[in-house]
Amino acid sequence: MNIQKLVIIIGVLTTLASCFRKPNMENIILYAHREAPLGHIHLTVFKDSTFEFELSGITTSKIWKGKAVIEKDSINFNYYDSIPIVGKRAYYNNKYIEYLDRPERIEIKFNKLKSE
Repeated sequence: MNIQKLVIIIGVLTTLASCFRKPNMENIILYAHREAPLGHIHLTVFKDSTFEFELSGITTSKIWKGKAVIEKDSINFNYYDSIPIVGKRAYYNNKYIEYLDRPERIEIKFNKLKSE
């Protein structure tokens, strides 16, 4: 009986640890995140112009990947597969990324775009 409890506790701890992943900041030029009561949004743009956009809710989570074309104050997202509801275009400033196709704003947590 004690072994079963130990296995369950280890499983729960492993699951919780995987939920709090931190990205490897060496290869990232832009990281934005928005937490909500019913889910979250993550956007990570890497040095090679690839990106990952994650949208999750209470029961679902989906990650879209593709190539980002970064201009002076805008980003065009070229997705490999389907396009998420936020769309393909966004503007950014020092604090936020704002999508144009659907009103969605996420806070920039890490930004190397201005220095490159």
